Amino acid sequence: MLDLLRLKIFLLVADLKSLALAAKHLNLSSAAISKQLTKLEKEVGVQLLTRTTRQVELTEIGKSYYLQCQSIFAEVEAADAFISQAKQAPCGLLKVVSSRHFADRYLFPYLQEFLLAYPDLKLDLELAERIPDLNREGIDILIGMSLSATGEVIQKKIATTCYTFCASPSYLRLFGRPVCPKELKNHRYITHSMRSVENENLNFEGKKIELLWQIRANDVQAMVTLAKNGIGIVKLHRYAVEEEIKQGNLVEILKPYAKKNIPLYVAYPKKRFVASKIRFFIDYILAKMNS
Repeated sequence: MLDLLRLKIFLLVADLKSLALAAKHLNLSSAAISKQLTKLEKEVGVQLLTRTTRQVELTEIGKSYYLQCQSIFAEVEAADAFISQAKQAPCGLLKVVSSRHFADRYLFPYLQEFLLAYPDLKLDLELAERIPDLNREGIDILIGMSLSATGEVIQKKIATTCYTFCASPSYLRLFGRPVCPKELKNHRYITHSMRSVENENLNFEGKKIELLWQIRANDVQAMVTLAKNGIGIVKLHRYAVEEEIKQGNLVEILKPYAKKNIPLYVAYPKKRFVASKIRFFIDYILAKMNS
């Protein structure tokens, strides 16, 4: 195994092109520096430096080795910085994107406690129904989405939910209550603009049924409001309509055909070391979700 001190001496000598200057910088003798370089060349089995009475130069293979050693020390410095950061409480700006209903259910109730615990952290929270490019937009965390994030990210499943079909009592009185998915073609169906055709398919008696929308919106709350006002039938995550169902504003229908075990994800940019502010926030929210 190579000695990091020898690599450090090698890099310094190559930068300064002088054994004497490197020795002075490290508070060592020139003889000690020369001895370490000789041991390094013996370990790697090639000559890395040419020494003259006036200066030291890299050999051709020494130039390539120099670049590799620079990369090694950059990694070591990054690891040291990560450890130093990990020992400190999270601080700075944390940019989070979440859907509104997920935030209502799983983020907002716990943010007061989180921010009291970490007062040096500023939270930039965007409530949006989109899948952003985390790296390009400088976003730290995307949480609570059922669609996969794109680009160089780490994505983990944090929970599962299910889709629920529902409509208002007034709509069902006026247009009747469908008892199987095939009957949805006779009803007004409200969908989300992010959904693909595949996302809207249902399996019924071994056949795929495509749900054909009549109204499309880019906001879940708008879909809920449309359904409450008797405009049509919606299919939404259970947590988005749970309170409206409890209050009698919406009625759950087609229960046997609701798609279950839909994963919800958290995603963050793929980097060698994850910032403490990202780790602390994700760990905190997951602990609350599972408590």
